[in-house]
Amino acid sequence: MAVSQEILGMNARNYLYIRKYNTGDARHAADNKLETKRRLLAYHIPTPKLIITFPTRKSILSYDWRQLPPNGFVIKPARGWGGGGIIAMQQWDGVHGETITGEKISLKTLESHLIDILDGAYSLQYLPDVAFIEELITPHPFFKKLCPVGLPDVRIILLHRIPVMAMVRLPTRASNGKANLALGALGIGIDMRTGITLHGYMKHEESPHFIPGTKIKIHGIKIPHWDELLLLATRSQEASELGFAGIDMVVDAKQGPMVLEVNARPGLSIQNTNRASLRTRLERVENMGDMPPERGVEVAKSLFSAPFAEKVPLERKTIGIIEEVTIEAQETIRIIPAKIDTGAFRSSIDERLAYELRLPVLDKTVHIHSATGHQARPKTAVTFILAGKRIRTNASLTDRSQMNFPMLIGRRDLGGFIIDPMKNAPQQEVTDYHEPINTTDRLTDEQRNNQR
Repeated sequence: MAVSQEILGMNARNYLYIRKYNTGDARHAADNKLETKRRLLAYHIPTPKLIITFPTRKSILSYDWRQLPPNGFVIKPARGWGGGGIIAMQQWDGVHGETITGEKISLKTLESHLIDILDGAYSLQYLPDVAFIEELITPHPFFKKLCPVGLPDVRIILLHRIPVMAMVRLPTRASNGKANLALGALGIGIDMRTGITLHGYMKHEESPHFIPGTKIKIHGIKIPHWDELLLLATRSQEASELGFAGIDMVVDAKQGPMVLEVNARPGLSIQNTNRASLRTRLERVENMGDMPPERGVEVAKSLFSAPFAEKVPLERKTIGIIEEVTIEAQETIRIIPAKIDTGAFRSSIDERLAYELRLPVLDKTVHIHSATGHQARPKTAVTFILAGKRIRTNASLTDRSQMNFPMLIGRRDLGGFIIDPMKNAPQQEVTDYHEPINTTDRLTDEQRNNQR
C-alpha cells in the first residue's frame, strides 16, 4: 500500500521505477521509434503507417519526392526525444510544401533536415540516427474543436500494465503545434474511471481555466473512446516489455485510437495536471505484479477514480459465475477467485483468509438459515473490486477451506451487474463442495433489514 504522499521527482523515478522495472533491452527498443512500431505491429496494435525509411544520405538524395502523399505526412527521427526533429506537413507537391503551422518548406530544406537527423542532431545521445516518414494523422473532430493547431494526444502512465495516471496534451501556437508541455502545450488531467478532464497546466500558467483561444472550460470534458484508450495503453506496455512506461496515443478521425510512442522515461508534469502524486499511485500497485490488460484497466478505474466519478453512471457490466476479485486490506492487496451466487443474500469469505488479510471482525453476528440448519456467523468489513467496481460490504466469516472458492458473493453486492451463467464457466461444471444453500432470500424485507 502507499506510504508516500510526496511528488515523484526525477531521481526517484529513475531509481525506483525505471532502473528497477525497465530492462536495458526494453529501454533500447522504446527509445527507437522504428523498433517500437515493429513491436506494436507484432501485437496487432494500431500505429501510424510507415511510408519510407532513410538510413543513409544516398537514400535521401535518390528518393523520388513525388511519391509522398500530397495531403500530408510526418518526418521523424527514429531516436528523437521531446518532439525534436518532427515536421508535420499538411500539403506537398513534390517540390514545395506547407507545415501544419503554415510554414513554407522547400525540397532542399526538407533534405537538409533529414540529413541533420542522420547526423544525430535530434537523437538522445546525439549519435547517428535514422530518419523516417509516416502517415499524417487526422485528429478526431472532437479534438479538432479543442485544438485547431497540431495533433493532440493522450498520455497514460502505467506500472505492471495498470494505468495509474493520464492526461490529454493539446498543442498551442506557443508550442509550435507540438504536444510538449515543456514547449508550452496545455496538459489536462483525466479521471481514470470516467475519462472526464480534471485540471489544466501550462508553462508559466499553472491553473488555466479555459482552453487557449476558446471559451471551453478545461474541467468536465469527456474524452472519446476512453475505455479503448485504456486497454490500448495496457496492451502497448505488454508489447514493449517495459514494466514502467508512458504510452502516447491519438484518436484518428477514421481509424480510431492509435499508439504514437512508447516512453521508457515518461515526464513528471502529469502530476501537475492531476494535482496528485504519481509516487503515491505507483506505490499502491507496485506489489500487485503484472496483470492481464483487461484486469489492469479494471483495477485502475477502481483505485484511481476522482470523488465525483461515483456519481457518473457507467454501462452495466456482465459477469460470470466465477470472477476474480481484488480485496483491499490495510497492508496489502490480494486477488482471489470468487463464486457469484444469486441464491445467497449476503457475501461470505473464508475466515483464514480474513485473518491473513487482517480484516476487522465486527461485534455483531449474522444469522444464516440454510439446508443444514441455523448458524450464527461473525461478520467482517471488507472492500473488494469486482469487474472494475469497488464494493464495500459486511461479509460473513466461515470455514471455506473445503470449498473451491475462498469467497462467495451474494446478490446484496451484485447490484448493477448482469450475470451470464455461461461467461467464465469451466468446461465441466464446478461444484462448490458442502456449500450451504442460503435461504435468507425467503425472509421478509423487515427481517433482511435487521440482518444488515
